[in-house]
Amino acid sequence: MKKFAGAIVSAMAIWIGAADWAVAAEQAQSKHPLAQEHPIEFDAKALLPPTYWTIPGVTEPLQSVRDRLTTDKVTTLKLRPGRYMYMTTTFAFEFTVNLDGAVSYSKLVDHCVGGRGTAKVVVKCRQMGQAMGPD
Repeated sequence: MKKFAGAIVSAMAIWIGAADWAVAAEQAQSKHPLAQEHPIEFDAKALLPPTYWTIPGVTEPLQSVRDRLTTDKVTTLKLRPGRYMYMTTTFAFEFTVNLDGAVSYSKLVDHCVGGRGTAKVVVKCRQMGQAMGPD
């Protein structure tokens, strides 16, 4: 009977250890830098009249009839580090989110987009070459 009880205690210790290992593995996996989601704020309220916008693969497409994002509201999205595209029907630019959650984009769109090095993207143009307001 003692051997049986000892076997049960050993099995319980292994099971508890396996459960702890699974939790630790899950925590380690979620801490991987590329798995971290960062809140990125998008502000395109300068665009008048308001228009629809999207980030393909993250938000509803422009062609969608429901849950489309509009430029008259500031929106925060959780994005992982990587490369993305901000699109309206008349303007688009590529941007990246780095491991720290900071946004970067081409200097060619600096007159239309603000927020480089921060977690906020400010869109100031309805189309390329058209700046809205002072920089």
